[in-house]
This record gives sequence, C-alpha cells and structure tokens, in this order.
Amino acid sequence: MSLERIVTGGILVFGLTFLFQVMPQQVETVSYGRIVPATLPTILLWIIVGASSIQLITLKDNVGFNGRVVLRTVVLLALMVATAWLMKLFAFEYVAPIFALLIMLFIGERRWYWLLLGGILIPLGVWLLVEQVLGRALS
Repeated sequence: MSLERIVTGGILVFGLTFLFQVMPQQVETVSYGRIVPATLPTILLWIIVGASSIQLITLKDNVGFNGRVVLRTVVLLALMVATAWLMKLFAFEYVAPIFALLIMLFIGERRWYWLLLGGILIPLGVWLLVEQVLGRALS
C-alpha cells in the first residue's frame, strides 16, 4: 500500500467523521432563510468524500518525497495557525490584509496591482461587506 492510498484513506475518514459526527453537533439549525447554515459545508464534505473515494479505488503510482514542498506546506500551515490565533487577539481587518499579503508573497506574486487588490482591497472589502453591511462578526 502506497503512502498516497494511506493519505487518501485518512481524508476519506476525515470527511465522513466531519459529515456524520462534527457537523450535526457544531452547526446550528435555524428556521429562517433560504439556505440553512449546514448547506455549504455539507455539500463540500460530500465532494471531499466522493473525490477521496474515487481516488482511493483508482490505480496509483508511487509518489516521490519532495522535502522542499513539504517544508513550504508546513510553513504555510504555521502561517495559517498564527493568523487564526492573531485574529482572536486583534480584529479581522488588521490581520487579514497582512496574512493575504504574506501568502501572495509566499507563492511568488510580485506585481504591485495584484498585491494591492488581493492583499488590501479584497480583505477590507470582505470586512466592509460582512461586518458593516451584514452585521456579522468576523473575529
């Protein structure tokens, strides 16, 4: 059994666990609105379960280990965890633009107009729409 099959099996178990154990306990039910809060996460979890099931039964080749890719993935994960932690201490509108800029620089984006749009305007636009217009908290 290759490492890829083990990882795919783990993703399948993760998806099923979240679908049948975590989602029913953690997502609130409401009687108003067109779409209930569990709709999108349930659809996405079914996509994860379906895709991992298909990948698990199809023919695989052994995949080589690339240390640089693993290191970049670990750095990205650490950056995401740090951002989630910082959003608890500070507000979304302060942390999200910095995180977005760091991610864009991390993946190699250097064009100033994309950095401006994706690193500053989009996070602040999300904050404006969600917190100010819709009245929902982001942090």
